[in-house]
Amino acid sequence: MLTITPTGQTLGATVTGADLSHPLSREDFAQTLQAMGQYGVLRFTNQQLSAAAVRDFSQRFGPIQVGVSERFRHPEVREVGILSNVVENGQPIGLADAGQDWHTDMSYRETIGFVNVLYAVKVPVRDGVVRGDTLFANMHAAYEGLAPEW
Repeated sequence: MLTITPTGQTLGATVTGADLSHPLSREDFAQTLQAMGQYGVLRFTNQQLSAAAVRDFSQRFGPIQVGVSERFRHPEVREVGILSNVVENGQPIGLADAGQDWHTDMSYRETIGFVNVLYAVKVPVRDGVVRGDTLFANMHAAYEGLAPEW
């Protein structure tokens, strides 16, 4: 059974009780979709996922739009892109500068993506502080916050 706990902020909720390494039941996926619509951003904690599981979970939301970089896709699961600043043997293992600036993913496509699924494998920690934030903006709240003349 899923438990969905809102962050109390403009966006976001934490989902517990899900093991995304296996397909969600129809009921749990329906609850996930409803929560996505209500909270905008969902965080699933304590997951151990293969690239195939990331792909399979992502496909529940619709066709996957792969990024433009063929070079940094998972070697066996081509729908999964790798974002990383790690260099091994003098070569980057992933796209290092993805998301360095404010952007909207896949906005240049004819069909704009519905959901982004991100799975963190290794998040940097320096001096006991977690680095590598991914930040989200609620454009509905931004619009509603505009002065009436705008």
